[in-house]
Amino acid sequence: WEHPDLYRFLSDLSRYFDHPITDHSLGLSPEDLCVREKTLANNRLPFCSRMLKAEMLKTFFEDGDTIVFGIGPHEPHRAVRIANVYRLTAKKTDCTLNVVFPLIQEQVDSAQVDAFLASTGIEQPLLYKLGFTHNNCSGGCVRAGKKQWKLLYEKLPEVYADRERVENLLREMTGKDIHFIKDE
Repeated sequence: WEHPDLYRFLSDLSRYFDHPITDHSLGLSPEDLCVREKTLANNRLPFCSRMLKAEMLKTFFEDGDTIVFGIGPHEPHRAVRIANVYRLTAKKTDCTLNVVFPLIQEQVDSAQVDAFLASTGIEQPLLYKLGFTHNNCSGGCVRAGKKQWKLLYEKLPEVYADRERVENLLREMTGKDIHFIKDE
């Protein structure tokens, strides 16, 4: 479900830092997982994040590795949750992981990130240009809040329509009135 511009951005970063970025996939989308699990992933049940990110990563990390996340200082609650998920995943393989959040540790805000990107000539990802606060799942992440779903409807209506299609598919499949956003 990732936006194609994310891969352009990652490629630009890889070139700038002269460090390869591994792109690995099981070939499953969040929709595939929702169908397999017979429910919609959502903020309370984010199995796509766990299965497609944390559990996928365990095939690559080694004991003592450091994983770096670009979570900003305005979201420390996300950092705690992310660190716990990845440490638990590492524990299942008898490994230790260092999980770091340099933007939080150094109090780097979005203006500083924008200035860094401008200084490197790396173009900001499209989703951020459109006003999204995260660059996940083409703006239609199952963990998104109401404001992001509204923005998705306005800025990327084709992605919104596709996520609505997935909701309808799972409603038909399960016979339950389920939604990405609780009570909506």
